[in-house]
Amino acid sequence: PGTACGADDAAVPTFILKIEAVLGMRFCEPEQLIAKKRRNRLAAADKAVCYLTRGTFKEDSNDAGFIDTRWVELEELYENCGKTPLENALKKYRKAEEEDVDAAIADFEEGVEHKG
Repeated sequence: PGTACGADDAAVPTFILKIEAVLGMRFCEPEQLIAKKRRNRLAAADKAVCYLTRGTFKEDSNDAGFIDTRWVELEELYENCGKTPLENALKKYRKAEEEDVDAAIADFEEGVEHKG
């Protein structure tokens, strides 16, 4: 399992088995960056495409698994869940993100019009 996306709550390393939903995305683990690195352009060595993922996680092949929400590296999602489930989850996430952001911006703009 990848660690660049940040430590999870588990005392024992776990891996994702199944994606239920993608809830967010980031390019790094900000808490792992020292102040100078946070202020400057992100170096390639510090980049890790990670998705906040609701899904089934396991410790090993003998574990029945459990539902949780964790940051997971793109590579782990691809390797453990497969290309098609990953692509489908990302399509749903991107569509929901676009719709939610567009609606929020429209609400902001409506609020600005009423203030003037």
